[in-house]
Amino acid sequence: MSGSRGPAEAGELIAMLAGSRKARAELRPVLEPMCARSVDCGEVPAGLTTKLAVNVFLIATVTGLAESFAFAERHGIDPRLLQTILDAGPMASAVSRAKTDKLVRGDHSVQAAIVDVLKNAELITDAARESGMVSPLLEVCRELYARTRELGFGGADMAAVVEAIRDRGAAS
Repeated sequence: MSGSRGPAEAGELIAMLAGSRKARAELRPVLEPMCARSVDCGEVPAGLTTKLAVNVFLIATVTGLAESFAFAERHGIDPRLLQTILDAGPMASAVSRAKTDKLVRGDHSVQAAIVDVLKNAELITDAARESGMVSPLLEVCRELYARTRELGFGGADMAAVVEAIRDRGAAS
């Protein structure tokens, strides 16, 4: 599945199905109420691998967004001004708008928890290493999410990664 609590509640998840054709066909109607779309990814483990690829983009996007807010904060830029510009610009998405709103309000209520994002980042970096690929961006993200957990935000939403970025800035 791709999506968090909000998309699940709205029936807007994206299912990534893997397995035999028969198994995928049997599963599709079961998932239909929760999903806007089901995508056939092929044989096992292609669904999981595709999910990890999607999470590379998600984790990098949200971490970059959090860094944007930490940068703006450090330079005295009004977070609502940044929110207005980002929400209207070409990089805006449902995810960026939701996380931008959380960052502006300092809302750490969970949609995707730090501990879960960290677990996914570890799965991604491990899978990258096993395949002989480098994943420098996700390595840094993994470190930031681990630090966010250490700071006591493990149960907070992934947008709370801004706390680890702030912590690094305060230490320098």
